[in-house]
Amino acid sequence: MNRPYSCQRRFNHPCRPSADGAVSHCADGVELDSVDLDQLEELDDTIFAALEGDAAALDRSRQLWTAARREVATPLIEESQEQYAKRALMVWDASRSRPEESLTRAFAALEVLGLLADE
Repeated sequence: MNRPYSCQRRFNHPCRPSADGAVSHCADGVELDSVDLDQLEELDDTIFAALEGDAAALDRSRQLWTAARREVATPLIEESQEQYAKRALMVWDASRSRPEESLTRAFAALEVLGLLADE
């Protein structure tokens, strides 16, 4: 899937830890193991699909976001949260100019923004 934001936005090393167990680091120096990376990639795919109007992805996004907030390092979650909010606001703004064409996406954008605001 071609995402508007890829794992490259987070990391200053290759996205996949090497076979010898090496660990990637984000720009803030936080270690990112393959479990965190996989979890964040799945979350990215789900949130961005939801913002494109995929109802199943929107339903799944709450579960994945809640799990990621519990399990992934705070700097990585904060960066993801910022990227998701930016994208959701872009979708919301675009939907306001053509509401008849993008009601599903506008709803998804509001849902994602609400999800990100829940603490």
